[in-house]
Amino acid sequence: MAQLILTGSLKNLTKGVGAFNIQAKNVHQLVGELKQICPVLAPLIESEGFAVAIDGEIYQDILFAPIGENSEVHLIPPIGGG
Repeated sequence: MAQLILTGSLKNLTKGVGAFNIQAKNVHQLVGELKQICPVLAPLIESEGFAVAIDGEIYQDILFAPIGENSEVHLIPPIGGG
């Protein structure tokens, strides 16, 4: 089963939970799954600026990025700069 890993401020949104087992086959399915298991995270993935890293590869056009059965998925918040 794939695993969604949360770090930093994202863990604050989940009351300290740092990982979820997920069954999604792509990020689009992950959003649907998160609406059930952790509704606060789903809108973040759908918003612009968020990236997803799957097995170390960062995806910007994320909705149909494939998630393998044993993948490790990380949410990457937008990074501001000037």
